[in-house]
Amino acid sequence: MRIQRPNPSFLTTRCLLLCFPLIGYASQGAAISQGASTTQPAHGSQAAGTVPSQVDRADPPVILRDPSPGQLEAFVNVTMGGYDRTTREQTTIGLSFASGGRIVQFAGQERLTCNGTSLPLHNRIAVFQVAEALTSSLEGKTFSCTYRASTACATLSFTIPHAPIIRSPQAFAFVPRRGNTLISYHVQGGKVLGIVALGAGAKAIAHLDRPGSMQAAVDTSAFPPGVGSISLTQTLDPQAAQTGGPFKSLGAAGSAMTTVAVTWVCM
Repeated sequence: MRIQRPNPSFLTTRCLLLCFPLIGYASQGAAISQGASTTQPAHGSQAAGTVPSQVDRADPPVILRDPSPGQLEAFVNVTMGGYDRTTREQTTIGLSFASGGRIVQFAGQERLTCNGTSLPLHNRIAVFQVAEALTSSLEGKTFSCTYRASTACATLSFTIPHAPIIRSPQAFAFVPRRGNTLISYHVQGGKVLGIVALGAGAKAIAHLDRPGSMQAAVDTSAFPPGVGSISLTQTLDPQAAQTGGPFKSLGAAGSAMTTVAVTWVCM
């Protein structure tokens, strides 16, 4: 089935949260009475690995004990590639849970397992990095996470999209500067947001007049000779499904970027 898109306020919360590294779990020591929930933030010192965010401070989490899947808004985020060498070939998968548009902090005996790996939930703010690996090892693979609370159980699954490819110019190519430098690329699903060529102190945005052709043209005639790059960014449209529960809502989105280094030369 196609994913159910989250409401705007929920999506805004997700986008803000995912601007911060997901590997840091926020852990706060809170005294929570049996069976109670509150919208007040927990207090206490932050554990090592905590990544506080503006969202944490401006919109405190709602603390829930063993919420059923039907109380939770689940959201998957897939991020592929990046500008620097450490992230260029990496894919990160994030998973978060909210309730009423506010991020959840689990306080009961909830359990979450993703592709066979258990994630700690107790007294955790529910924004998780559930996988990070080479894109080549993840793209096209099916990923699943199962949430359990009391006797309730729900599983979400999705297929990790394929990363975009710049076919031409190829990496480390010597590319003549010209008014219509042609760029060939390949994407599967999603939408190309832009293609940008960079040189020393120079930048040009490609024209995407015929996106279906998977070709673009960019004016590099004013670029100085020397090293540069071509980058492509796109949105991703992961297809998600769920069994059990189900969750109150299930959303998925993502972004991808690929870059090739080139050398601009005179014609």
